[in-house]
Formats: sequence, C-alpha cells, structure tokens
Amino acid sequence: MVVYKCIRCGAEFESLIDGEVRCPQCAFRVIEKKRQRFAKSVKAI
Repeated sequence: MVVYKCIRCGAEFESLIDGEVRCPQCAFRVIEKKRQRFAKSVKAI
C-alpha cells in the first residue's frame, strides 16, 4: 500500500498500484509518492 498526495487538490489517498495513479477527487495524474519526496528531503539535509 502506497500513500499518495495530489499536487492539485491536496487530497491524500492510498493505492495498490505503484507508479502513476489518478486522484479520485479531481482526476489529476499523480506520479510522485509521498514517501519518495520525504526521503529526498531527508537526503538534502
């Protein structure tokens, strides 16, 4: 289970599909994962 956050509307949702998914609220294509973004910010520090 992967947690995604929509860039357009800010909705958080879970998906079994790893990679590219669509937001259930605004149908915006979400490619980036929350966990990846967190890991990148930790590496930057």
